[in-house]
Amino acid sequence: MKSSWVCALAGACLAIIGVSAAAEVSTVRVFRQYTLPYLALMVMEDQKLIEKHAKSRGVDVQSNWSVVSSPAAVNDALLSGNLDFASAGANAFLTIWDKTSATSNPVRGVCAYNASPGLLNTRNPNVKSIRDFTAADKIAVPAVKVSYNALILQMAAAKEFGLANYAKLDELTVSLPQAESTAALMSGVLEITANFSVAPYQYLQLKNPKIRTVLNSYDVLGGKATLGLVYTTKKFYDENPRIYAAFMAAYNEANDLIKRDPVRAAEIYQRLSRDKAPTEFIVAMLKNPDIDFDPVPRQLMTFYTFMQSTGRLKAKATNWKELFFPAVHGEPGS
Repeated sequence: MKSSWVCALAGACLAIIGVSAAAEVSTVRVFRQYTLPYLALMVMEDQKLIEKHAKSRGVDVQSNWSVVSSPAAVNDALLSGNLDFASAGANAFLTIWDKTSATSNPVRGVCAYNASPGLLNTRNPNVKSIRDFTAADKIAVPAVKVSYNALILQMAAAKEFGLANYAKLDELTVSLPQAESTAALMSGVLEITANFSVAPYQYLQLKNPKIRTVLNSYDVLGGKATLGLVYTTKKFYDENPRIYAAFMAAYNEANDLIKRDPVRAAEIYQRLSRDKAPTEFIVAMLKNPDIDFDPVPRQLMTFYTFMQSTGRLKAKATNWKELFFPAVHGEPGS
């Protein structure tokens, strides 16, 4: 009798385990962009690392990758349940964290995806600092007022002209995709005289001897800083613990590959982004000490403080860990 009871209990436990495993999603939907800072995600996609690490945890899953350049569209997809892991700039993450923080399904950070400087480059010989821009200048950014680059420009203006004047340079900015803005700046054909960009475009621009850097985002932020983050909802985190763990393991393996074999990583980037730049040019950026591929959220509270001081964030946070799931709490974030 006792043996039958034990067998029945064991069977029930196995059934529960089976239900738990089956409850996790069979397809993981991830958004990324096409620029070099998203390289770890590209490596994960190319090498099918989520599938690999999920299988080692007893879950068969497929990953579905989409390239979306609009942070607003990424956030909308996450909130509507059409996306599992989002990736976007620090300000886009903070915006959705703030919007959902008091709800039953808050969005929190998974990890940083890259720390790299954003460079404000210009071909106007009269511009030595942001004080020298005039109404004759046009500064290209991916999206006026709301992109990561536009936010850094506002933070620089606040430091230079005072917080009340943080939007002083907004009237000079125009929205233009980074490939197009690079072509415009280098050709000198259009009215674009400056561009606030990211790798690899900003370094490509500097190959033109008429173009130079007038502002580095690290100088504005006080040191090496996270460009963007991966994030998801509490609901997904709670319901898919094995897949979440697999994502983190896949991400860490991708970063290890970038450090161990930058040539191979560069080739993966070129294949997925269709970037025609020489491999050695990409490898040089991967070896640049200012660029890190790791999960550490850097200077996030600097972004938070500025966005709250300008009325864009309402929720309170005293520590960066309050914005993230526990997997990265042991990292030296800020």
